Amino acid sequence: MTAEQENALRATARRCNEELKAAMRQRPKPNWNNVVPPILRKYHEILKPLGISLIKFNSEIGRLNGRFGAEQ
Repeated sequence: MTAEQENALRATARRCNEELKAAMRQRPKPNWNNVVPPILRKYHEILKPLGISLIKFNSEIGRLNGRFGAEQ
């Protein structure tokens, strides 16, 4: 993956992560399955022409949130 692709992936993952967090902060708390998949698909459509898979995109969001790949 080129540096430009990595930068695009990280920037899009950050924007998606912010929207996901804002959507899940609403009260009453929405159902995860109704809110999250459409947002992920919306942002993945931006990266699909670059050849970035949905799994790679989800992994990057997980890294941003410290779910895995972080020093412990």
